Amino acid sequence: MKKRLTTCGIISVFFLVLITGSALATVNDLWAISKVNDTEGYSQEIIVTENSGETLTDYQVPINLNFSNFNFSQAKEDGSDLRFFSGGRTLNYWIESWNPKTEEALIWVKIPSLPANKNTTLLMKCGNPAAEAVSNGEKTFEFFDDFEEDKLKGLVWDSESAGGGLVEVKNGICKVTVPVPHAYDSSLIYSKDSFDINSMFVVKRMKVTTGKDERGPLLRQGFIDQISSRKNEVRFQTEFANESRVRWETSYRKERFNSFDKTDVRIPEGEWYSSGIAWYEENDTRKVAWFKNGIRDVNMDYSSNDYITNFPMHVYLYAESYSNASKNTGYMAVEYAFVRKFVESEPTVNFVSDQNKTEVSTQNNAEVSIQSNASEGSISESETIPETETSAPEISASEKSPEESSEKTVKVQENQSVNETKAPEILFPRYNVNLSGIKLSSPYRFDSPVLISELESSRISTVFLSINSEDVWQYERFVKMAHENGKKVHAVLFEELNCTAKEAANSSTSSLNTILDYNNKSLAPFDGINIYIKTSSDPDSGNNCMDYIPLFKAASENAGENVSVSASLPPVYASSNIEKIAPLVDFFIVRAYGGETEDLNSESAIIDAVALEMGEIRGVNSKGIIEVSVEEGFEDKYLVQDLFAGLAEYYTGDLAFAGFSISSYDAYSALPVKAEPEERSALPGFETLSALLAGLGAFAFLKSKRE
Repeated sequence: MKKRLTTCGIISVFFLVLITGSALATVNDLWAISKVNDTEGYSQEIIVTENSGETLTDYQVPINLNFSNFNFSQAKEDGSDLRFFSGGRTLNYWIESWNPKTEEALIWVKIPSLPANKNTTLLMKCGNPAAEAVSNGEKTFEFFDDFEEDKLKGLVWDSESAGGGLVEVKNGICKVTVPVPHAYDSSLIYSKDSFDINSMFVVKRMKVTTGKDERGPLLRQGFIDQISSRKNEVRFQTEFANESRVRWETSYRKERFNSFDKTDVRIPEGEWYSSGIAWYEENDTRKVAWFKNGIRDVNMDYSSNDYITNFPMHVYLYAESYSNASKNTGYMAVEYAFVRKFVESEPTVNFVSDQNKTEVSTQNNAEVSIQSNASEGSISESETIPETETSAPEISASEKSPEESSEKTVKVQENQSVNETKAPEILFPRYNVNLSGIKLSSPYRFDSPVLISELESSRISTVFLSINSEDVWQYERFVKMAHENGKKVHAVLFEELNCTAKEAANSSTSSLNTILDYNNKSLAPFDGINIYIKTSSDPDSGNNCMDYIPLFKAASENAGENVSVSASLPPVYASSNIEKIAPLVDFFIVRAYGGETEDLNSESAIIDAVALEMGEIRGVNSKGIIEVSVEEGFEDKYLVQDLFAGLAEYYTGDLAFAGFSISSYDAYSALPVKAEPEERSALPGFETLSALLAGLGAFAFLKSKRE
């Protein structure tokens, strides 16, 4: 009996202490809140609207402050007195930037719950002169490092290096460095933790070249599952001065995708900027996107369930020198790195004035776009300010912000992703290149759904449309349809032009201006302009072809940054001309047909035929697409795909190689699709030979046992 009484007494004392402690904690928290509620204090209600249709937990939301929504004079000079409350508790946050002089600030707040399609009310307070700084990145994000220590955090990162590569941390900056001018120098840091899909990896970074080679170090930022095997990866890679060459590389098990250059960082070396990689899944389709200084570059949007994994991955940063650049040195400087949660339709933020409760939007009376530069903050638990949830209000067209207008462009990419999920079964999965294209003329001769289905099944991502008519507007409907189905369309000019004619230069200039005018006015502009170069059929006649250089200059200067310019080269084209054209184009198309050699339908024949042009393209640090004619020598579509698979393997690791194109859709579509064997052996009768050898081996083994 005494033991029972003693036990009950101990339990009673325990609960009494627990209740008393909780009460004291609540009193202390209320006292802290009351200090902020003083007449000198400043408070502001913020409405966060969930837009993805999914309830989000522990989601990081950026709060942009400026003169229109916040009185900076009410806060301390460094913003250390800021506090955020919601749902009876204080919230963790991190201040990324705070500038009371320009009245601009960006704060990331971690919100415990954002119910689907609902409004959540936050209360922001400041004005307590005794408040201490509680901004904390580690408590705000899934992963965070601001490199404040004098060495790399061993509990956060692993590192590797080769050759002269090294990693340095000093004065709040991490340098991923290749300082020694040797081939294959590299340095790497990667997180010990791995992260699930629907994550964004953000880095404030700067490229610095220290050697004489203007290409400087090659830099990578991304997600990876295993450093040793690299089975699954999402890699954002930049090269050259000012990081003017940008590409995606993604892999999922054995499937690999390499994008062609679709954008440009355009940040001078030695200047800081933020680079954010979003890796996420929407509508059962896996996607990646890239953000520069918090702004999404839709040119880099990419979606695929074949080449993008949904397995957990680590984040990593990497710098290396080129194997052919002996003075290629430099480093990637990093001020901070973090991982946050990400959904396609991110929450939006609106402000409500504390006095009259009328809405004042954060920027230009519009919703705030999610920025990718993060700031972290931490606050203690508990608070009694209620959280309100209401249905998200409808916004009329007249109230929509510039950010929302820009999001329409993003919606085009979303529609493309939806179409990809409905695409027919992929028939030819055995090769992987940056660009797979086909040349098409008179698109309306074909049934559009059948045409698109054919392109999808052949993994053709780009249409090179021959423009042989002055009425370019007749193609707008087709280009729009192609865009809606995730295909790019490049206008091919001057294919039928007589380049030796007296008026060739004037007529070609007029044709180019027609395309440029169309692109400026059309709802469906071309994604690229391809100039088809010809040479004189009879060089001895004295009738030389016109000078194409002015056309390339005009196209390069007027096409716009989102429209590529390319050159289609005839066989054995002069190397001196390639060198002149290279600075004016984004890539070359090498025509592996039309020369003296006939029946270019084998891997070896095509490699030999384009070797000179590919070598020159490699020498000027450009990219080349090999265009193949399928009019002769191919019995079925699988033979074409086998050829592409062999060429892709041959050019593996060649930075100049960008992909393939087929010279004629008519010729390709006329080829049959024959039944493909389940397995194609490297040698005829290989399985039979293997079985025979195995039988002989077994016989020899049994005989030796008997002896």
